[in-house]
Amino acid sequence: MLRKAALCLVIPCIAVAGCEKTTVEGPNAKKLTLVKPADQTIKRGDTEKVSITVKRANFNEPVTIQFENLPKGVTVTDDGGKIEGNERTFVLSASDSADLVQNYAASVSAKGPDGMTATEQFRITVRQKT
Repeated sequence: MLRKAALCLVIPCIAVAGCEKTTVEGPNAKKLTLVKPADQTIKRGDTEKVSITVKRANFNEPVTIQFENLPKGVTVTDDGGKIEGNERTFVLSASDSADLVQNYAASVSAKGPDGMTATEQFRITVRQKT
């Protein structure tokens, strides 16, 4: 009976876009959770801040953050993509010639010790500067 109840909790979670977070487990009960960042809208030539939140269990080492599949012309301007605590704000910069896109699927990964890597997708929209 308990197994059926657990399945009922997992299935809705899968149906709702990953439940807005990803958790991975490592050895010695280590866990790393990456919370889905908010979708971003940025204008050509501008910057936008994106907040990345992680949660740790049974480890204190820094977590490396890596952004992937950004639209052409959009970069992360911060150096040293590590989170020492639980949250850090990164700055996305769109060049004057960045591709104009809507709901572009980008991703961010949090890499912890022992090969633990959690990845979440978020959407980026790049608009013409007005």
